[in-house]
Amino acid sequence: MARNSYAIFGLGSFGSKLALELSKAGNTVLACDINPLRVDEMRDKVTQAVIADVSSEETVKELNVAKFDAVILGMSSYFEKQILALTLLKQEGVRRVLAKANTSIQEKILYRLGADEVIQPEQDVAHRLSRRLSLANITDMFEFKGSAIAEVTVPGNLGGRTLRELDLRGKHQVTVLLLRKPGSTEETPPGPGTLIERGDQLTVFGSQQSIVQLFKEV
Repeated sequence: MARNSYAIFGLGSFGSKLALELSKAGNTVLACDINPLRVDEMRDKVTQAVIADVSSEETVKELNVAKFDAVILGMSSYFEKQILALTLLKQEGVRRVLAKANTSIQEKILYRLGADEVIQPEQDVAHRLSRRLSLANITDMFEFKGSAIAEVTVPGNLGGRTLRELDLRGKHQVTVLLLRKPGSTEETPPGPGTLIERGDQLTVFGSQQSIVQLFKEV
């Protein structure tokens, strides 16, 4: 059973990749582009792929866009058409519109015109890479709803004690979800008596600030 339904307008590298990933996850995906070659590449990979100029009011009405859980605009290289498409989608009552932006100016304009979320993929990737390189013990971090899930390496000052002794949840509001020993591929949920050693890989949940402060290099 499909989880949700999405329409992707614009099948450049961003839109095509997103359409594929959403489809692989079991969602219903409509992929649209004005370029026939891009559409042909997607025909057997998504629920439906159509050649369409989504800056046309008639076309947007024909696509019945209000039925989708979200519509994603990946047309930032054709910004005028993206603005027209966003306006038409809002007029048709689409529940959620996400739009790709190439610059901060585009981002501001899209939000002012009613986009529910604006994505700048290159900026987001650069931000995550900068954080990962700057914080040697934090392999990756995913933020959502004011909290974060991170993959971290145990620094020397935390090693050699059990989770009960460290009391990370009580003292820092950080919860350890999974533990992986160096050289192992097995991740296990640790208990209060689990010994944490320097170099162990942990998956933790908490505020970004608490995680950074707790696992930074010392």
